[in-house]
Amino acid sequence: MSLSTRIAASVLAAGAITALTAGLGAGTASAATYLGHYSGYNAEWACNADKLAVGYVPDAVVLCDELSGNRFRLSVVPHSELPLHLLTLTATGSFDGLF
Repeated sequence: MSLSTRIAASVLAAGAITALTAGLGAGTASAATYLGHYSGYNAEWACNADKLAVGYVPDAVVLCDELSGNRFRLSVVPHSELPLHLLTLTATGSFDGLF
């Protein structure tokens, strides 16, 4: 897949994610919302690009969770659910601290 095709796909995905987030009533969900899963070459780059496209979500944090095997997940986690979300990642071995 060429670079321009990847960029176009990322822009389309970002638009869909933005529409989905706005449609859900951003920041009003009571649990984490998973917006996308990424794997393979440049998975981290694609996740971070979509994270930037989503932008600010009131009363929530947008995260690119690194899962095992070079897989990433784009999540919107309300502030109240953040400790549970990080605990889940720690239990699965995907999160080993902030630094």
